[in-house]
Amino acid sequence: MRRTAVRLAAVCAAVALTASCSPRPAGIGAIVYPMEDEPGDTPAPVLPPRPEKPRLAEHPAETHQGKNTATVPLTWPSGVSGFLTFDCPKCTGHVAVTTDGTESLLVNDGDAYHGTAWFNVSPGGTSVHTLAVEATGSWTATITDYRGVPAVEPGKPYNGHGDAVLAVPPGMVMGKFFTGSKGSNGVWVLADGYPRLAVNHIGETTGEFALTGPTYVAVETFEAEWTFTAW
Repeated sequence: MRRTAVRLAAVCAAVALTASCSPRPAGIGAIVYPMEDEPGDTPAPVLPPRPEKPRLAEHPAETHQGKNTATVPLTWPSGVSGFLTFDCPKCTGHVAVTTDGTESLLVNDGDAYHGTAWFNVSPGGTSVHTLAVEATGSWTATITDYRGVPAVEPGKPYNGHGDAVLAVPPGMVMGKFFTGSKGSNGVWVLADGYPRLAVNHIGETTGEFALTGPTYVAVETFEAEWTFTAW
C-alpha cells in the first residue's frame, strides 16, 4: 500500500512539473513566422509584349493628284512603312499634310513645296489610312516603299533641300549633317526599327551621330540647303 502511494506521488509530481514547463494556450493560436522564399519560388514578372516593328516590305506605289484642300483615302497596307513625296510647285500660303496615324504631321511648310517624309515607322503605332491635305494650288502625293528612297554613297556628301528621306547602305557607322539654315533643323534616324532624333537645332547646324547597319535618315528643314555624309 505504501509502495503504491509513493509511486502515485511520483507520477503526480512528474505531471505537475511537465504542466508547469509547457506553454499555456493564449487564446490567439500559435504564432507561425513566414519562412523565407526559396530561390525560384517568386514568379518572374510578366512583361508586355514588345511592339511589333513596321515592315519594310515591297508594295506598288500609289499616286494621288488634287487641288486645294482635300481628304485622300489610301490603299497602303497597315504595318508597312511608306514614304510620301508631296509636290505642290505653285502653292501659295500654308501647306500641310496630316494623317490619321501615329506620324500625324508629314508636311508643314509654306508656298511652293517639294519634300519627302516617312510614315508607319513607329513600333506599335497606328497605321496611316487617310491623308488630309491643306493647300492652295494643284498638288501630287506619291507613296512608295523603301525602293523609292534615294541611297547615299559611302563617304560622298549628298546635297539636299528641305524635307527628305535617305537610305544608308550597310557598313556605315557614322553620319554627318550640315546646313546653313537660320530656321529649325532636325534629323531622325531609323535605328533598329525605332526612330530617334539625332539632330535638333535652330540656325546653322553641324551634327555627327552614330549609324547602325542599313538604315534610313529623315531630314526636316525649312526651305534650306543641306548636306549629309555617311561613312
